[in-house]
Amino acid sequence: MRRRLSAPERRETLIGAASELFAQRGYGRVSLDQIAERAGVTKVIVYRHFGSKKDLYLELLAVHRDQLLGTLAMGMAAEGPLADRVPSVADACFSYVENNPFAWKMLFQDVTGDPDIRAFHAGIRDAARSAIVGLLLAEPTLTLEPGMLEPVAELLRSAMTGLALWWLEHPDVLRATLVDAVLQTVWAGLVDANQR
Repeated sequence: MRRRLSAPERRETLIGAASELFAQRGYGRVSLDQIAERAGVTKVIVYRHFGSKKDLYLELLAVHRDQLLGTLAMGMAAEGPLADRVPSVADACFSYVENNPFAWKMLFQDVTGDPDIRAFHAGIRDAARSAIVGLLLAEPTLTLEPGMLEPVAELLRSAMTGLALWWLEHPDVLRATLVDAVLQTVWAGLVDANQR
């Protein structure tokens, strides 16, 4: 006889099933019936935990965003110069992608026409860019003109995001190769431009 799941365990099961389906098929092609089936529950159970598909999706985005930001914040808060932290932060980012491919796709690939979900995605991009601006400002070895901070931060954000999405389609590439690519191109270019 199968053990009955507690409400928090059931919720986690629903979140896992929904994450996979949304990442595989996209928001528009997933129904609550499909999520219930994947989780091995009835649609009524889904509604006990989430008011609608959109509520579930927004909660998943928030969970995944918080997990990713927590992972990156630990690496960014480490002691030492930014040049020493960049490899570990890049590795932590790609490690997150490797361990949470469904979450990464939901955060950075799936787009919908829903204005609330689009706004959530824009907020994620803005938060990431702001965090990178903060890192750049805090690094004494970098002296960027104020007008360059946001464009450089967006370049770094979009490069890392795009590389991670590419990697999901090329899983045979080693994580260390991605970290090296970031260090040898984007980071090296930033440091080189700063030394001119």
